[in-house]
Amino acid sequence: MTLDSTALQSWAARLLTSWGYSDDDAAYIADTLVDANLRGVDSHGVIRLPAYHARIDAGLVVPTARPVVTREGGVIRVDAAGAPGQLAARAAVAALVEASGELGVASAVIHGSTHFGTAGYYARALAAQGKIGIVVSNSEPAVVPFGGRDAFLGTNPFAFAAPTGGDPISLDMATSTSAMGRVMVAQAAGKPIPADWGVDAEGRPTTDPHAVKALLPAGGPKGYGLAYLTEVLGGVLSGAAIASGIGNMYSDFSRPQDVGHWMLALDVERFLPFGQFTQRMDGLAADAHAIAPAPGNSQVLVPGEPEERTKAARLSNGIDLPAATIEELTLLGVASEVPFPEGDIR
Repeated sequence: MTLDSTALQSWAARLLTSWGYSDDDAAYIADTLVDANLRGVDSHGVIRLPAYHARIDAGLVVPTARPVVTREGGVIRVDAAGAPGQLAARAAVAALVEASGELGVASAVIHGSTHFGTAGYYARALAAQGKIGIVVSNSEPAVVPFGGRDAFLGTNPFAFAAPTGGDPISLDMATSTSAMGRVMVAQAAGKPIPADWGVDAEGRPTTDPHAVKALLPAGGPKGYGLAYLTEVLGGVLSGAAIASGIGNMYSDFSRPQDVGHWMLALDVERFLPFGQFTQRMDGLAADAHAIAPAPGNSQVLVPGEPEERTKAARLSNGIDLPAATIEELTLLGVASEVPFPEGDIR
């Protein structure tokens, strides 16, 4: 089923408002989710709303809570203080923009957080303010370590973005071969997954999304090493929970998740005149585009370009969601007395 993105975002914002969020906070959270859907990252889009609601019902996330921000020079600490990850990350980005503008470089850690959508959303927000942004996060154990059978670290995303004369160059990747949300999307769609995404209870690769007990690190030891780095920065350094100490957002309602994030902002203008920087960035992209494509490919793209193209297409043609996801969101809308926009299904 295909839905108009504006209608989907409006519905998600009204749904979040019905749970107790202010209009401004609800609109922001809805934007982070629908932006993921627009960019083709459906694993981090509106499919997450039922889990968000369950954690509010359990008293583990408080819609009226406000993150607490402290700053010493270019060092920023954010305590989510019961607020969802998106609002804690928004507060960190605002503080980073101010601090890096004053000092050239600033870094922020966040603890006590939850799932915050895509890491790239905040990296691109920093790029839009003339910064090079890096954002990482830890998450509940879902990925086997290289050479192991049981889940140890999370999908622990790494993202960066840098401004150009047009859309930012951006990378947003899980340090696992796949995000668990993509497995959930495959479950909802009733489709098999690639054999290098995850393993079953015995540690064997599987193409059955319902049999996945843990994911595989991207590139074997390389992905495992990057996941470890994000755990150090997002978890250990921030004071948040680490590894098995993180609460599972879907199955553990006995405690807060206490997810940790780390962000870095470099003010471009403090290193190089901004126009010169973007000109050099555009030249780098042009050089990539000029590379002859390999057989089966039409053009060499730069990081973030496939997602920008997907976003443009979905803004025009709508967002495709699996029937199972539509059904789950419809039931959630009924329970919250915010009917799902069935009339906008194309």
